Amino acid sequence: MRLSRPMIEIFARIAHGNKAIESLARAQNKSVNWISEIVQELEKEGFVIKNKSFKIKGSRISIELSNTNHAIKLKELIFEYPTIKFEDILSDSKLLFLASLSEDWIDIKALINLSQISKYMIDRYRPMMKNRGIIIQRKRLYKINENAWPLLKEFLIAYKNYSLITGVVKWKYQNEIIFEVDRKDLVNGSITGFAKYNIKINFISVLCRVPDKKLSKEEIFVHSLFEVHDPRTLYLALTFYLKNKLNYKKVLPIAMKYGKYTIFNSMISLLKSKEDKIKIEKLPEFERTDFRRIASMYGVKNV
Repeated sequence: MRLSRPMIEIFARIAHGNKAIESLARAQNKSVNWISEIVQELEKEGFVIKNKSFKIKGSRISIELSNTNHAIKLKELIFEYPTIKFEDILSDSKLLFLASLSEDWIDIKALINLSQISKYMIDRYRPMMKNRGIIIQRKRLYKINENAWPLLKEFLIAYKNYSLITGVVKWKYQNEIIFEVDRKDLVNGSITGFAKYNIKINFISVLCRVPDKKLSKEEIFVHSLFEVHDPRTLYLALTFYLKNKLNYKKVLPIAMKYGKYTIFNSMISLLKSKEDKIKIEKLPEFERTDFRRIASMYGVKNV
């Protein structure tokens, strides 16, 4: 992810119909070469494309907006809030800061580890973003104010997850990607999630993580939460958590990193609950009788 002030300014002009490098140069009072470099950066990031088959007056090519999800969302943001200068909000490390908060609640320590932004810079961004209503705080946790800025959240997630990798991206931040493939020949990096559970499960799809690395049981568990879509997968994730005696405090920062803070804490609430049937935020319906049956199959008792 990379968005400089000039990139946002040039993107906004292109979004408003200024599609020739020469006219962009005049509008910005910059050289053609300088504009060409900015356009090249925007193209590399999937925001624009060069249309050489459609020449416009005074230019050999036309600069068009890309049809990528994040390019569309950024255009929508610019048109929805015409008085806001998004270069003041999304440029440089402010983009990384907000992208870290885009999925779910996260604390400052986990945010620093994920974004690699210094605490000094984060302490500068926090009050500014809170005053504008862009982020909200709950005790020591922060996240994007999705009620006030739904389009901004959608843009941040779309851009954060933008990748040309073969597979369905579940989560991405800079060079780290969690993605799903449905064929063995497409497996890349480290296999993770349910496919790495030490219980026998047959799945059509496989979750992968790049770059390749040796994953901890805590990481594998959190990655599997991307695959929890129904009661059965919920029970399997809970069974893995209990069978491997995972520690809540070790799992929590990893859950924050991957935007699974709420889901993880909801799962812990299920384990603490004495109710036989319960529905908690962001999780499938839980029935204790079915959970006990699944858990007992893998040697987990007294649940």
